[in-house]
Amino acid sequence: MSGFVVCPACGARIKAGRGHCLRCFETLPVEGAPDEPQPWYRSLQLSQGTTLIVGVALTLAALLLSALIWERATPTVDDVARPVPSSARTPAVGARGRGQAADAPPLPPMRAPILEPGFVGAPKARGATTGTVDFAAAKAAHEQALAKRPDDPETLNKLGEALVGLGNIDEAIPRFERAATLAPDRWAYHFNLAHAASQLLLWDRAVAEFRRAAVLSPTDFATQFDLALALHKKGDDNAAVTEFEKANKLGPGEAKVQVALAMSLEKVGRIPDAVRAYQRFLEIEPGAPDAEKVKAHVESLGSAQPPARP
Repeated sequence: MSGFVVCPACGARIKAGRGHCLRCFETLPVEGAPDEPQPWYRSLQLSQGTTLIVGVALTLAALLLSALIWERATPTVDDVARPVPSSARTPAVGARGRGQAADAPPLPPMRAPILEPGFVGAPKARGATTGTVDFAAAKAAHEQALAKRPDDPETLNKLGEALVGLGNIDEAIPRFERAATLAPDRWAYHFNLAHAASQLLLWDRAVAEFRRAAVLSPTDFATQFDLALALHKKGDDNAAVTEFEKANKLGPGEAKVQVALAMSLEKVGRIPDAVRAYQRFLEIEPGAPDAEKVKAHVESLGSAQPPARP
């Protein structure tokens, strides 16, 4: 043993017998031991400490590169509200009409209905008369009768009529519903229920009950007309036209059905047919209070139509 060992990493001469270099802390070879394979970093003449530093630097560089790639690939969300470019803005909504662009020409004003036809609602169907009816007394009497016969459909129906007369429509509807459930083949119960629903603007329910009543009494003009009018008030004028035409066959001399039919025809764009229906109304009732208004309306419709081709 020579007494000294040369550190293969830094070249320092270290006293033999020590396990590590006092300068770089590398493992010292044992004198006489077979040579071991040299690590890759020693082939580059790098110490283990230097290699560690280089490895850390490369790792940090890789992490930085990954962060840059991720940032470029992820869309940026701007938390600050900014105006939409003019090319992507939706049409302005305002006085010119919903959904119409601000620079578009103004839409023509919607025509107000020239008449407001009312439901026929035969008085006998409602259990009312043209004279004065004490609905409060009738209500009390029917309630007493129901205490003895709670499932009598006619008493339930009459109580519903008294409640309608008192203006308590929301209380009348359950009575009509119960009567119609107990006696589903009675036209009057469905008819009364439909009218009560129409007074609360429950158009889907009113239409359904008028349809049931029309099936039970297919030749009744009042039921057919009121069904058509409920569809018109619901906004389903295509269906209303069909039902008004049926009512017209049941009551061809009824002026009311002519003007109501004309209004629905006008709504669906069948202007020439609407004009003919208005004119038929004027033929049936030339002295009607609204005759002059209808004449002026017919003239405005005629002037708005393009001239007929020769």
